[in-house]
Amino acid sequence: MSDEELLPPRVLGIDPGEKRLGLAISDPFGNFAVGLDTISNYEGKDLLPEFRAVCDRYEVKEIIIGLPLHMSGEEGVSAQKARELGAILSEGLNLPVAFMDERLTSKMAEQSLRDMGIQSSRDRHKGKVDQAAAMRILQDYLDRKARK
Repeated sequence: MSDEELLPPRVLGIDPGEKRLGLAISDPFGNFAVGLDTISNYEGKDLLPEFRAVCDRYEVKEIIIGLPLHMSGEEGVSAQKARELGAILSEGLNLPVAFMDERLTSKMAEQSLRDMGIQSSRDRHKGKVDQAAAMRILQDYLDRKARK
């Protein structure tokens, strides 16, 4: 068995948004989430080619999407759009998709960036918030998986 076969599959984390989708990838050992990039998003855009390229490049075997729930735990329009994205990616890429509660991840990501001295309120840093939120979503998933 080669060393590559011993490594766990890579997991892609996604912070879904109306304008941008933040991306994070698990490290080769499945311990840590690393920020990747953002993908622009708009009504009617075919997202599959960009996601296919990312999944092929990193040999992704599973996708985790943040599920934006209301503070009450109820699902709204944003959660429905996240589920629709999950269905598109699962079918189009033939990969398993799971969802993680993402309440407050963007707020925590903004605070983390501020703590590092990066002002996220400027347009040029908004993508960083999306990446940081995707990292938090994915890291939560990896931590839960490690505890099992």
